[in-house]
Amino acid sequence: MFNKLGKIILASSSPRRLELLKSLGLKNIQVIKPSIDEKSFFDKNALKKSVRNIAMQKAVYVKKMHEDLKDSTIIAGDTIVFRAGKILHKAESKEGVKSHLNYLSSRKHNVYGGICIISKEGKIFCKVVVTEIFFEKLEQFDLSDKLLEEGVGKAGGYAIQGMASKFVRKIKGSYTNVVGLSIPEVYKIFKII
Repeated sequence: MFNKLGKIILASSSPRRLELLKSLGLKNIQVIKPSIDEKSFFDKNALKKSVRNIAMQKAVYVKKMHEDLKDSTIIAGDTIVFRAGKILHKAESKEGVKSHLNYLSSRKHNVYGGICIISKEGKIFCKVVVTEIFFEKLEQFDLSDKLLEEGVGKAGGYAIQGMASKFVRKIKGSYTNVVGLSIPEVYKIFKII
């Protein structure tokens, strides 16, 4: 089935997205980091539209900048973590991670995952996946240096597949969406390409 996809291009620098695609059995994935201003496609009042548009712009950017990718399938994703009217962007420091985790403690939050796949023929397929995550109460002693370090550079300030997994009380929806790319949805798109 994957033969019809041609070469796979991941329009992302996320090692988690790369690992997720490899879990499907895909080989020889080329990674190309898109260079777009995500903020220019962002609308706080329309999160689903924003996460979809950002993923699409990443894929389109890579397609336009690399015309030699004609026989390739391009895959891009974007993730937004949201709770109570607040977007928890990628934490840029340990203090930022600590702030995010304290804000998520004992609460439910949503992870919006945008997926965009451009087929070899140039057809664009987009999908938005929303996953609900329920966190346990975090104590200050839970916020170890290692945990804070792990959360730097991640939306919401945590990696669900890492040390923060011990705080996840319940999850409703796609687990891989929270990691970085909803693999069931990617697979569904592959089947119709």
